Amino acid sequence: MNELDFCEHKKFTISFTNLNEIKFVANEFDEEELRKIISQFNNGNLMRIRNIFVNPKNINYFKIDDLEED
Repeated sequence: MNELDFCEHKKFTISFTNLNEIKFVANEFDEEELRKIISQFNNGNLMRIRNIFVNPKNINYFKIDDLEED
């Protein structure tokens, strides 16, 4: 993964099979932390995202996109 360039206008979203979602502002994560999350997902390991533990089998998708402006 190349150097990531995030600003305060990006969000990190995880969508689960039960249709729940959790969202974070992407600039709260550094490159190493995002790399670790993606690696855990790809390896099928229990994912630790800050203080949340997630089974990757229960994830529909995760993405980083623009924050919606109100």
